[in-house]
Amino acid sequence: MNMSFYESIAEYYHHIFPLNKTQASFVQESFDETRQKDLLDIGCGIGELSSELSKSFKSVHAIDLDEAMIQKALSGNQTANLHFQKLNMLEIERTFGADAIDAIVCFGNTLVHLDGPEQLLDFFKQSKATLKNDGKLLLQIINYDRIIDQNINALPTIENDYIRFVRNYDLHQGQKMLDFHTILTIKKSGHIIENKIQLYPVRSSEIKHLLMQAGFINFEFYGNFKQEKFTKNSIPLVVNTN
Repeated sequence: MNMSFYESIAEYYHHIFPLNKTQASFVQESFDETRQKDLLDIGCGIGELSSELSKSFKSVHAIDLDEAMIQKALSGNQTANLHFQKLNMLEIERTFGADAIDAIVCFGNTLVHLDGPEQLLDFFKQSKATLKNDGKLLLQIINYDRIIDQNINALPTIENDYIRFVRNYDLHQGQKMLDFHTILTIKKSGHIIENKIQLYPVRSSEIKHLLMQAGFINFEFYGNFKQEKFTKNSIPLVVNTN
């Protein structure tokens, strides 16, 4: 993973991706009761979702691979049951142990920063081991079926009073990775931050296959956090396993 990209945008992250309470509601509604549940948030960024979930879960452990994101999360969130840590998502089983966590949340397209099916399967297996018997793995990525099949080369531009964030894809025929090219403009200063990272555009069918290989038997695919039907035209892919 190229974390210099996230380090460069950490200061402006709350303007680019403000808290989405629909995400929090989706997590909370996935359980009959949360007050006695321990949650792990993977790819937590600056911790806004983690902080929101800490209001309803017994404890929240939030990890990110980027030090700047973790430091910003620590500076903005001081709650006794909320713990931030710089950690690779492929080290969760060693760090948290077996049968330790009730919910693992991996939103914000974090999953596709892994570099292929071997790492995805490793992560799913570690998640299965780390979760308690009735635990859930909740995922959200971009629907790459749509990106690949419709040859889409851009995501909708994010723009508000503070920033403009342009996101483009470069698909290379025959290659497993794609280039994610971003241009962030800070409106007040006119400063421009341009980056390019590689992502693994995993299809929904491959996620299903890998989840089954990892031991997940029951799972649902949705087209958004409102749990609407997943279709070839859905922009995100949301997964709830149990």
